[in-house]
Amino acid sequence: MPDPQRTWREAIRHAFAVEQPGPATLTDAESAVVGRLADEVVRRGMTAPALLALESFRPLNAIGANAMHALTPFVGVIGDPSAFATLAALLERRGSVEAICLMIEARARAGSPPQSGGA
Repeated sequence: MPDPQRTWREAIRHAFAVEQPGPATLTDAESAVVGRLADEVVRRGMTAPALLALESFRPLNAIGANAMHALTPFVGVIGDPSAFATLAALLERRGSVEAICLMIEARARAGSPPQSGGA
């Protein structure tokens, strides 16, 4: 028979654990969405204002993500709701703002993204 004291301790051992500091690890879908966002920011020459806005937004990213989830049904009129929902889900995680900033900075260092024929 399992020790009830040990089971209880194991259940709450990581109750207040947080993710490791540093940039979040992006999935392929998240990387594609953030890459398109970074390319657009660099193409429009808005790297510095975008980074400033993201760094200012960092403490409130979970609240902003919830607001984005609430607005997802309305985004279908002007954009891609699945990409918007992917970005909202990414912003719920710790380190997501840093990952987005790093991608924007990397794209800005690489220069203007190549113009694609589609989209």
